[in-house]
Amino acid sequence: MIKSILILYTLILANFVFAEEIADVSELTKRLDAEIPKILERHQAPGVALAFVNGNEIVEFRSYGFADVATEAEITVNTMFNVGSISKLVTAWGAMQLVAQGKVDLDEPINQYLKRWQIPNSKFNVKKVTLRNILSHTSGLSLGPYAGWDSREKLSSIVDSLNGNNNGAGLVELVHAPDTKWSYSGGGYSVVQLLIEDVSGLAFEDYMQRNVFEPLNMTNSTFNITENVLNRSATPYDETGKVTGMVYFNEKAAAGLQTTALDLARFNMAVLRNKDGHYNGATLLPEQLIDLMIKPAENTNGRWSMSYVVDAENNSLGFAGFNRGWVSLTRSITDLNFGYVILTNSSIGAVNNEIDSLILSVVKQKRN
Repeated sequence: MIKSILILYTLILANFVFAEEIADVSELTKRLDAEIPKILERHQAPGVALAFVNGNEIVEFRSYGFADVATEAEITVNTMFNVGSISKLVTAWGAMQLVAQGKVDLDEPINQYLKRWQIPNSKFNVKKVTLRNILSHTSGLSLGPYAGWDSREKLSSIVDSLNGNNNGAGLVELVHAPDTKWSYSGGGYSVVQLLIEDVSGLAFEDYMQRNVFEPLNMTNSTFNITENVLNRSATPYDETGKVTGMVYFNEKAAAGLQTTALDLARFNMAVLRNKDGHYNGATLLPEQLIDLMIKPAENTNGRWSMSYVVDAENNSLGFAGFNRGWVSLTRSITDLNFGYVILTNSSIGAVNNEIDSLILSVVKQKRN
């Protein structure tokens, strides 16, 4: 029996290794070189960076336009961008490591792990709020996006934010019954940020640096927005093309990640396979937990897993991020073992949408 299981597992791995993949992106980059400058000009957008991965390899970096229009500074592999809500996706991998270590149970009341703040009592059952349903946005917790602050001096703490000091987003509280429907909750990820700190004993940004960024060789990624990070970042522009200031967040897990196209591509590879057929993310989590993280969660109509957006039509897992001055997208197309990221330094969302559609059209031709 053991032998037959091993043979079956070997065959499964072989299927991943020998599935049709996109290793040559030369045709794709020709299309991008022809079309993206037109897209930027049409929308009067400053710039965009892209990176493409196949399996466990970065196969291409491309940039168009400028990191700063006034100085005509180019976007390079080291140019940093804010990626908004993609922060939640990265945070989920950090939180799941606490599950792998037996420090947090996915289905126990999350309040039992929180030391400095508790989800307030509600007419709904607070004990049913768990890490599992928070990660999949089915917990019933409040708050969608955060506005952030325009100055670091206005930052305080994640506890203050949870209590409602967050530039208008409001108090994090239970607003509908858990495990009954999907409802996007940035507030839930603020609870996860607190969970990581209270359980690990580390500041959130330090925990993520040690447990996610360093193992994945993401050397240009941080939740700590220092002056040096700002100097290395593109200049953000609003939806009209005017320069706008950086946005700062107490809610780092929900919206605060600053990274590069290559680093986000390295994270993008976590749900893709290496040449042995194993998840690249197995350096962070057991493969059984990765399987659990990426499968559609209950009460999401098959559209969300534990933080990933599940796009069944394109066989992809991904996420998008939007903050003032920044739009980002990450997409891992699992059946082709291929992925890409699109980072822009403006609030003009149509740029990302059109580039994503262009890439998907080429991928569709590859499948056919």
